[in-house]
Amino acid sequence: MRIMKTIIKNIAIMLVIGSTLSACKKETKELGAPASKLISIQADWELLKAVQVDEVSLIRESANITSYFYNGFRRPNISFTATTYTVDTVGLSYNFFGSTSGTWAFDNVEFPSVIKFTPNDAAPFDFKLNGPIRPQDNLKFTRPVYTTCKGATKMVMSYNLEFERK
Repeated sequence: MRIMKTIIKNIAIMLVIGSTLSACKKETKELGAPASKLISIQADWELLKAVQVDEVSLIRESANITSYFYNGFRRPNISFTATTYTVDTVGLSYNFFGSTSGTWAFDNVEFPSVIKFTPNDAAPFDFKLNGPIRPQDNLKFTRPVYTTCKGATKMVMSYNLEFERK
């Protein structure tokens, strides 16, 4: 009789545990369509952070140089439309974009990793994206700085820039 009670008790415990585990199934939610990168970048952006990185150093030393680019309450900013950009750096120390306007494009519209800039009055250049481009995210990219020595081009420094929506 005692063995029978133990068996029934064990079966009851297993049923309770089994029903509890099956009741704890995680609900799946629909994520919906991914945000369009082309639409998400179309906004007015202000510089939030600028970090200069020594690409030649073994430990890639870096320095936060954001305050260098601020002029009172003015910060460098950029505005993107579907195909063009404009930069407002009037009265500021440096323009990362080399010009005040031009055209831009992603290297891949669905999965961009690079923004290609073509200024109206300067040579084209690329910035590597450092994060996703969604309506809730800041715009992050790297501006490389190259030097040529003995015919070889080498990246010696980079600027990691982060812009926030106005």
